[in-house]
Amino acid sequence: MHLADSVNARSQAQSVFRFDLEREENRVVVRLWGELDIANARRLREAFGALGDGEERELLVDLSAVPFIDSTCLAVLVWAGNRCREQGRQLVLRAPTRAVVSALAASGLLRSFRYDASSLDSAKPWPTRLPAPAGRTVRTALSGA
Repeated sequence: MHLADSVNARSQAQSVFRFDLEREENRVVVRLWGELDIANARRLREAFGALGDGEERELLVDLSAVPFIDSTCLAVLVWAGNRCREQGRQLVLRAPTRAVVSALAASGLLRSFRYDASSLDSAKPWPTRLPAPAGRTVRTALSGA
């Protein structure tokens, strides 16, 4: 196998969409792999929709293996977050890649989500300041705090 073939195979493997689900004590952990784009948006929404109204209070979405996300899949995450709130759950993002954080920041959605504090690498420079992790409040000039 040539180096170019190896790089090409690795690139294709990263772009394959996968959705894995694991139920823990009081939360559902969803691990996403691959590029999240318009081609996968419908399947992503269906997968989140199939979670149902379980007893778990938290939906943790692991984005550590997502090299790219577009606006259609960002919209699916917003929809899933709204659906969680309606069900009395909380959607939390774990280990968003730099590409995901950049897309969230560019779309103005960065502060719309909660983040798993243990998965954030504060040593890396981000395109904008990350919001407070889940369980902590964010003080803004508008809140008066």
